[in-house]
Amino acid sequence: MLFIQAAFRNLHPLLQFIFIVCVALTGMGLSVFLGTYVSAAVCDTGGTLPELLSAMSNLDSETGICANLLLNSLNQIIAFGSAGLAYALLYGSASGVGFSSKGKSEHLWKFLVGAVIITMGFSPFLDLSYRLNEWLLVEGSTIHSMAAALEAEAARITEAMLQMETSNQFIATLVAVALLPAICEEWLFRGTIQPIFAKWSGNIHIGIWISAAIFSAIHLQFFGFIPRMLLGAGFGYLVYASGSLWPAILGHFINNGLAVFAAWWLGPQWIAEGMDPSSGSWGIAEAISTLVGAIAIVLSVRWLKRSNDVEVLPI
Repeated sequence: MLFIQAAFRNLHPLLQFIFIVCVALTGMGLSVFLGTYVSAAVCDTGGTLPELLSAMSNLDSETGICANLLLNSLNQIIAFGSAGLAYALLYGSASGVGFSSKGKSEHLWKFLVGAVIITMGFSPFLDLSYRLNEWLLVEGSTIHSMAAALEAEAARITEAMLQMETSNQFIATLVAVALLPAICEEWLFRGTIQPIFAKWSGNIHIGIWISAAIFSAIHLQFFGFIPRMLLGAGFGYLVYASGSLWPAILGHFINNGLAVFAAWWLGPQWIAEGMDPSSGSWGIAEAISTLVGAIAIVLSVRWLKRSNDVEVLPI
C-alpha cells in the first residue's frame, strides 16, 4: 500500500484530478445501476431503468419523490463519497486531505461554532448574489434562457422533494438533501479537489476558488452559480484555517438543513417563494439582515483568526 501511495503522490496533480473524476463518473453510473434495483424494492418503481426514469419524472407521486431521494442518496455515497475515499486512501494522510487529522487546530470547537455563525450570517448575501447572478446573465440572451430552463427543472425537483407530510418523510429528506451532501460533497470538493489544485498551483487560494467553482458548476443551476461558489469558498477557507473538514461539513449541513426544516415547518408557500430568491423585493428588512450578517461574519472571522495558532499548509 505504501508503494501505491508513493506512486500516486508522484503523479502530476492533473492526472490525480482526472483519476478522481473518473472514479466519480463511474460511481454515478453505478448509482443508477444499483438504484434501479434498490428503488424497485424500496419505492416500488419497477425493476428496469426506463421504469425508474419514468417514476422519477412523475414528481406528483410518492413513488417519484422516493426514487429521487434514493437516487440522490446513492449518488452522494457511491460517486462523491467513493471518489473522496479513493483519494484519501491513495494519497495517504496529509494536511488538508480528507479526514486526515494532520494540521488540525487545537481549537476545532471554535471553528465549528464559527461555521454555524458564518453560514447563517451569509444567508442574506446568498439572496443578494443570486439577484446579481441572474442580472449578469442578461435576460433574453441564449445563456439566460438555457440557465432558466435548468433552474426551472431543478426547482421542480427540489420543490417535490421538500413536500413532507410525515416525520419519516422529514427525516428521509434531511438525510438525502442535507446530511449526505454535507459529508460526501465536502469530502470530494474540500478534502480532495481543493488540495489537488492547491498542490498543482502552489497557492491555497487558487485551490479553494477552483474547487468552489467546480462545486457550484456540478449543480447545473447557473442562476445560483455565484452564491454557491461563494459559499463553497467560505467552506474552503474554514477547512484551510481549521485543518479539518468538520467545520465545512457542519456549515454545509446547516445551510441545507435549514431549508429542509423551513419547508417542513412553514409548508408549501415558503417552498414556492424560497425556490426563487429574486422574486421578492429588496427592502429595509433585507438590508438590515445583510448588515447584521456581515457584522456576525466579521466578528467570527476575527475571533477565529485570534484562535488559530496552527499554520495549515497546502500540500
